[in-house]
Amino acid sequence: MARREILEQVEQNFGLVPDFMGDMPEPVLEQYWTTLNWVMSDTALSARDKALVAFGAATAIHCGY
Repeated sequence: MARREILEQVEQNFGLVPDFMGDMPEPVLEQYWTTLNWVMSDTALSARDKALVAFGAATAIHCGY
């Protein structure tokens, strides 16, 4: 997928393109966007369940973000 297409999809989904995504090299941006789409979609786990798992993991490692 081309950089322009990815950034258009990001803007369509979020209303803006975060600066850090605009600065990513194309291969990294493509992989990041693929992973983010998977996380935000419903699969065997719902997007809500994935978010709860991520929140729990972040809490367990005392993530500052």
